[in-house]
Amino acid sequence: MKKIVLLLCLLTVSIFFAQERNCSSMENLEYRMQKDPELKQRMNDIERFTQQRIEQSQTNRVDGDIITIPVVVHVLYRTSAENISTAQIQSQIDVLNEDYRRTNSDANTIWPQAADTQIEFCLTTIDPNGNPTTGITRKSTTKTSWGTNDAMKKSSQGGVNPWDTSKYLNIWVCNIGGGILGYAQFPGGSAATDGVVNSPQYFGRTGTATAPFNLGRTATHEVGHYLNLRHIWGDGGCGVDDFVSDTPESDASNGGCATNHTSCGSLDMVQNYMDYSDDSCMNLFTQGQKSRMRSVLEAGGSRRSLALSDKCGAVIVTPTCTDGIQNGDETGVDCGGTSCAPCQTTCANNEVTISLTFDNYPEETSWTLVNDSGTSVASGTYSKSNADGSTVSETFCLPNDCYTFTINDAYGDGICCNYGNGSYSITGPDGNIKSGGSFGASETTNFCFSNTPAPTCTDGIQNGNETGIDCGGSSCAPCQPVCVDTTLKIKFDNYPEETSWNIKDSSGSIVTSGGTYGSESDGSTLTIDNCLPAGCYTLEFKDSYGDGMCCSYGNGNYTLTTTATGVILASGASFTSTDINSFCVGSTRMDISSDINSDTTELSLSIYPNPVTGNDLNVITKNDNKSTYRIINTLGQVLMNGELNDIKSTINVSKLNSGVYFIVVKNNTSNTTKQFIKK
Repeated sequence: MKKIVLLLCLLTVSIFFAQERNCSSMENLEYRMQKDPELKQRMNDIERFTQQRIEQSQTNRVDGDIITIPVVVHVLYRTSAENISTAQIQSQIDVLNEDYRRTNSDANTIWPQAADTQIEFCLTTIDPNGNPTTGITRKSTTKTSWGTNDAMKKSSQGGVNPWDTSKYLNIWVCNIGGGILGYAQFPGGSAATDGVVNSPQYFGRTGTATAPFNLGRTATHEVGHYLNLRHIWGDGGCGVDDFVSDTPESDASNGGCATNHTSCGSLDMVQNYMDYSDDSCMNLFTQGQKSRMRSVLEAGGSRRSLALSDKCGAVIVTPTCTDGIQNGDETGVDCGGTSCAPCQTTCANNEVTISLTFDNYPEETSWTLVNDSGTSVASGTYSKSNADGSTVSETFCLPNDCYTFTINDAYGDGICCNYGNGSYSITGPDGNIKSGGSFGASETTNFCFSNTPAPTCTDGIQNGNETGIDCGGSSCAPCQPVCVDTTLKIKFDNYPEETSWNIKDSSGSIVTSGGTYGSESDGSTLTIDNCLPAGCYTLEFKDSYGDGMCCSYGNGNYTLTTTATGVILASGASFTSTDINSFCVGSTRMDISSDINSDTTELSLSIYPNPVTGNDLNVITKNDNKSTYRIINTLGQVLMNGELNDIKSTINVSKLNSGVYFIVVKNNTSNTTKQFIKK
């Protein structure tokens, strides 16, 4: 039996790449740990429970009734090919049932430990409101790719919010991009992002499914992660475990169908669904993997409520007043109806009222209220159906805790006083907590109730005037910067084997690098994602032959952008041996005032229209001397620059997102700055 090692480097997101590419789960782990510092402890607790269950099952195997998991599939599409058919979706559900019940036609006896997991799946027939449903939602989008930062799971970012993740397995089908087949969230992560993501060309076994990943095994693999399975090679070399005793050790993943490959002194189980083999090669889970998956679904497991969900329609769960779910004719969780005690209707905690008076654009306003564990307590979004200047008010019964209230304005000018006299207020048991109206894009308020323990710098939550969890504010150590997702896109010339690059931090240390690229095709394109902590960096591109990437031997180039906004941080193509760019990301601000007002003489400058509602910003300098301009965002990042050769010039700003910007115009003797808004 292999040694079971409780790893602290648990994967929160497993990303499944096409073409034998390496998995960047550790970068995603760091990203998620920074967003949710309690995640590691929750996952460790789940792992301890799982190991205890497996130890108990060594004499009693984890068998039992068939568990049926309700599935909802959210299709996000830009093209007709991405809007996959109902038949293709149903084919994926069929594959899941065949693979998890071991009724798949390619099952064989090569590995005697192959198992029927006794887990099944259905497209749900009941939506969260109790209405009939096909189990499929569809949404048209303009996004060409979604990446791996869960934007597809958030309506605020153009995606679809998950249905109740305690009752449904949510699967988002969308073009992830970057050659990524799919990714999943392990048990223990945030309910707001729980589920599986799959690219449409690797989903199901009909329609647009594309070889060699055209038999639906990507979803089989990712649902395995969702149910707490690790990669079969343990994401390490020999001696690194996948927590399963009956899978042989392996030194790395396998691609294709390397059935004779041996490592760590034994034959690799390349047919296992948790390897990286082609779909036609995969055909089994083991008894040990079955035990892990059923452990999270059975009594005490972190996904127990999913196993008890009645959203398939055919699953009948006898309601009790202690099962922790609202079922039968209960009017609340374990309360109300004909059998349980009445639900409490009065507020036994803290009654809080959020009131909002709109400005002339209610559709720009939204707010959220989250507790200190990061769980959403309440939220509000509005539309043009809310009358200008009207008032809405909601009252909530909140337990003793600390909370964060954030109000947002999509245009970035608050709700008072440019376009109406809007305002908001939060009142609690002791009176007014916060009121306001004049702010920029958002305003955040932290508050605690009187019975809540006083905040400390070691309580593991963001409270008091902390600007992060146990950091910032007047009492705690400064917060360490979180990382910013960046995308490096490389289009190679005819000699990829000459190209390499690195990114260095402000101390000169290399934080990430790549190349050379002898295995890439001439003229091909490669996309690389990195998450860089807030700070300033140098991107260094090298060509070993000394002729850059363009244009003697092909039209190569590179561009580094922020993933979320598409802002260009660095780019290049034509150079000799080395091309160096400096850039900054995150909350590191350039000193805008000193940067743009370094000269004593102010240049005469006027701009129009302001706000810019189209694509053109007109600039009049009233000076026929040659001038230069830069457009800077509120973080001090230079987004555009160029020359102004006439008294009147027009700058195309169509690439700028909606927001507030500064234009800085300089000539040899003077400079000036104007603020403008891009709608």
